[in-house]
Amino acid sequence: MKTFCKTGLNLVMVGMLLGGLAGCGQKTSDEYIQEAKQFTVENNANAAILSLKNAIQVDPKSALARFELGQLYLQQKQFENAEKELNRALEYGYDASKVIPLLTQAYHQTGAYSAISKIEHGNAGLTSVERAEIGYFKVLSLVRLNKLEDAKVLIEELASLDTSSIYKPLTAAYMFVVDRNYQEALTQVTALKEQAPQNAELLKLLSQLHLSLRQTDQAIEVFTEYVSLFPEDSQTVFVLAKLLVDTGKAAQADSYIDKLLLINGTNPLLNQLKAATSAAKQEYATALKYAEFAINAGINETSLALIAGYSAYQIQDYTSANRHLSYVASVLPDNHPGLKLLAASQLQLGLTSEVGDVLGRLDSLSEQDAPLFSKASYELLKDGFEKEAEGLVERSTGLSNTAEDLTRLGLLQLSLNNLDGIVNLEEAVAKSPDLEAAQTTLGKAYLATQQFDKALILANEWKTSAPNDIKPFMLAGEVYTKQQKYSEAKNEFKQALSKSPNNVSPQLAMVNLELLQKNVSQASQMLDDILVEYPQNVPALATQYLIAKQEGDASLALSKIQQAFNGDKQNLGLRLLLARVQAAELNYAGSIELLKDLKNGKDLPIGYWKILGQSYIRTNQVTKANQHYDAWLAQQPNNKDANIGKLLLLDNKNKFEDALKVTTGFLNNRDDLQMQLLHLHFLLMSSDYEQAQVKYNLLPESVVDKPLVKGFLARLQLKDKQPELAIENALTAYNASPTTRNLLVILASYEQLKQSAKGTQLLAEHVSKQPNDQTARMLLAERQLGSDVSSAIASYETAIQQNPQNYVARNNLAYLYLQAGQIDKAKEHGEAAVAIKPDNAAALDTLAQIRMAEKDYTEAVKLYDRAVTDQMQNEEIYLNYVDALFAADNAFLAERTLKKREYKLPESIQRVTELKAKFKIQ
Repeated sequence: MKTFCKTGLNLVMVGMLLGGLAGCGQKTSDEYIQEAKQFTVENNANAAILSLKNAIQVDPKSALARFELGQLYLQQKQFENAEKELNRALEYGYDASKVIPLLTQAYHQTGAYSAISKIEHGNAGLTSVERAEIGYFKVLSLVRLNKLEDAKVLIEELASLDTSSIYKPLTAAYMFVVDRNYQEALTQVTALKEQAPQNAELLKLLSQLHLSLRQTDQAIEVFTEYVSLFPEDSQTVFVLAKLLVDTGKAAQADSYIDKLLLINGTNPLLNQLKAATSAAKQEYATALKYAEFAINAGINETSLALIAGYSAYQIQDYTSANRHLSYVASVLPDNHPGLKLLAASQLQLGLTSEVGDVLGRLDSLSEQDAPLFSKASYELLKDGFEKEAEGLVERSTGLSNTAEDLTRLGLLQLSLNNLDGIVNLEEAVAKSPDLEAAQTTLGKAYLATQQFDKALILANEWKTSAPNDIKPFMLAGEVYTKQQKYSEAKNEFKQALSKSPNNVSPQLAMVNLELLQKNVSQASQMLDDILVEYPQNVPALATQYLIAKQEGDASLALSKIQQAFNGDKQNLGLRLLLARVQAAELNYAGSIELLKDLKNGKDLPIGYWKILGQSYIRTNQVTKANQHYDAWLAQQPNNKDANIGKLLLLDNKNKFEDALKVTTGFLNNRDDLQMQLLHLHFLLMSSDYEQAQVKYNLLPESVVDKPLVKGFLARLQLKDKQPELAIENALTAYNASPTTRNLLVILASYEQLKQSAKGTQLLAEHVSKQPNDQTARMLLAERQLGSDVSSAIASYETAIQQNPQNYVARNNLAYLYLQAGQIDKAKEHGEAAVAIKPDNAAALDTLAQIRMAEKDYTEAVKLYDRAVTDQMQNEEIYLNYVDALFAADNAFLAERTLKKREYKLPESIQRVTELKAKFKIQ
């Protein structure tokens, strides 16, 4: 057969050949076992395992091969495989005394406590040393299985063993563990450590006892010692790493975690620990990376989210910080530092509306919190959340101690019309006389509150501390200007200019002085000189335009602005100035052209939004105006100008309910008298008189005598049937603002007073003064119908000239001309009315009546066929249809149509009776 293996055979002998090859070089199970032993001697464990597997393949019931393989697996830390093979060895008859010690170790490593508890530790072939070790593991298993009495019995039994094995006293010490006398157990095990300082089980028990007694540092010391001796015990390495992290010794844990990550880099708990150690080492990007891996792997612990949020904040990834901290904010206790980080992140992201809620949960505040509260207050105030801003300012008042914090607080208080801000600014200046921000703000506050003496004292002290700074001289000049001491003011501005010859501000201030003294030509000359040197200076160009506008010819000033803009079209200030003056010149299309294509609206100034919005409204581009104000509100939901612009559009469309939502939302965030008045207006327009009365009663006394508010009161009085009171207030409102709405309130008052003639007279006067008021003209024409037909015709003709699409005027005019026998004119307007409103029953009826007058009955019937539908309930038009059918000699259909409906109006019933009599209908 050996020869065959070398030379091979012809394919004709396939069957024989395969049989021969199968036997070629075949080893016995024993040979494989011997081969494995040789590999073991050579430290080639993988080859040895392969040989033993071959041995088992040859003889599956080889107890020796199973034992040797189990023993080898145990050495290689493949405990589950070891457990399997050793059990098979025992099953196939291998000496139990040899197998049981190894099998116990395998069970211990896999946590098979139930199996260990059933091991025969009293096997006759076991030595006392082996019985002691096996007995110890069996005691541990019984305890873990909560079979404490069985464990005690076994401990007492093992005490009689005749052996010097460390496991005998270790088992005896375990009796104290079972009795939960951990201190005595610790004493016993600590003493045993001198006998076996490197015994794994002793070290593990010792560390666990330290933990039970909350001796964390001692436990860490023993765990560290254990891990240095048994680094392959990954489970204990992990326990040590976690213990180090939990006790704030994260840096010490890092090396252990790195080793474990090499073994299993996707373990969520390891990633969590790595995040903690990285954060402790201030490696925040790494910390965030591992934290997010652990979170995505399913760990939802608050501590992990805090690590992620804190690390993200430190690397200025505010989006991630907000996401992680928001997720756990609800479970964090009030005053937790994580809430401050969350608020700071939200401020960075512009999530102003959410910041107030978060900071509201903080009440244990310190001086270090002052900047955060100041910034939050500022952002809330900037975005229109005045009520929340005021609350934060009040809460942070006692926190500000440094000059910088006092300056911020003072500025915020002044922004909220709280004059206590001046006191804080004064304190800030006292603490730090060189703090320019405090001095500047305090100076402005003194000017605003007309404390001119204090402002001058501040300016003089400021000059002493900063003699080369122009700001104190400018402040003093402004004070003198307010006091109309123009020569003193000019002297201050000249000194400022001498300190900074290239600064335009002092020069413009002196121009203003000339204007205040009516020296227009001098001011103009000075501006010309400034613009020669600074041709693109926006304030100078704007001032020159205003002077020219007042003088009556702004064309040259406008051309200078246009020229400056043409020279630098990227200059946003020049673009906005040009757009503003175009609007002032009523060239709204020009303003729109300049502003419509600007991008990045979030960063654009308020001027852009105001000018473009007003220009769209002025040019009646309602859709674009709506889109513009919606975009503005999306950027700045509490901006007053944006809200008012939107309200104007809603008011013009009579969308009063939508307008109320806008005013309500605005007033929830800030108190504003103008918005309160608008809210009241929309309540009245919505006929919610009950709420309107409540809001009216809350108005301050300072506004109740205003004509606008008098008009509101008139509406409420009309609702209460008090026209004699309403008429006086309505007239006050109308005389101050002769709008159509105010006019309608007066007309309603006259109607309730049964003085309609006065109303008609007022209507006529109003229309003569405001000829473009279509609503008023149509009301006047309606009143003239019954008394002065020629005047009514004239009114409708004028209305049509102003708006050819006014189908009501067309229809009524057609009717009047028909009544006057002017068929051609009637026909012209009747056809125009139907063309505008093809399905309007009234217009169709008028034109049909004209056709009847022309004796074109067939065409009249066609028009009525369109007008008379199931939805059309007008009995007069319906009976006109019957008349037309009779006239068109369609008596059958006329009779059937007449009987089809039930008539309710007395005049209709009378007319039906007459028709039946005339055409002899039963």
